[in-house]
Amino acid sequence: MRFLGFGKKQKYSRKSILKQLDSCAQNFTFPMLDNGYIYPVTSRMTAYRDDERWALIIEVVGFNYRGGGHDGINNCLHVFGNCIVTEPGTDNSNFLNMTNDSEDFKTFDEEFEESLNPNAVTMVLRGQKVLINHSPEFYLNKGIELEDKSVIYIWEFLRGLVPKYDEVLLATDQELRERIPKNLPLVLALSEWNHPDCADSELPSENETFRQIAEVLETGNREFYKPTKDPNNHWKNWPEGGTL
Repeated sequence: MRFLGFGKKQKYSRKSILKQLDSCAQNFTFPMLDNGYIYPVTSRMTAYRDDERWALIIEVVGFNYRGGGHDGINNCLHVFGNCIVTEPGTDNSNFLNMTNDSEDFKTFDEEFEESLNPNAVTMVLRGQKVLINHSPEFYLNKGIELEDKSVIYIWEFLRGLVPKYDEVLLATDQELRERIPKNLPLVLALSEWNHPDCADSELPSENETFRQIAEVLETGNREFYKPTKDPNNHWKNWPEGGTL
């Protein structure tokens, strides 16, 4: 444990940060990017700290087919720290829904609500209309292999919105600050990182990314984040996501 100033103890340590993250992973409230019920779309991680407080938010945008349609599209915020008002991890208040139908047609098929309505032209995303692309070539050109050439499933459509609409799919600063102290300084923001394989029992403390981020949070020195592992949080690296 470091000492700051006149024998004043640091309020937290790298060890305590990793302990909290590991505990959440063991309780299934740490992001599992190959969650069998959720098709991953995009993600982001933001870290905040000062000498007494730390917070880490991991966002995972995806489609939960058990919800179906717009109800299944959400950004799940996983919130950790020693200054947060909720239990570390995630709960129902940390799911952000951001899509709705336009006034022209229903966005998705009405029977199963898992694929695009072929008549739909636009969808509302956080209050703005976005064009719906029905061209299979559009998705193939983005590396999205369609499961069924006759339809475009919701998760395929959402993946087609990335990266153009990344900032709209992800949380606003206000939404993030509703979950952590407003005056806590941002120290690190990542759109790519190497994520632990939680389904294979890999803990955050066993993962290079989170060991280094814990060092950054403890010290405030961004130079401790020097990854040697390739980023793997892209949805293509988690093919089991949503396949249960």
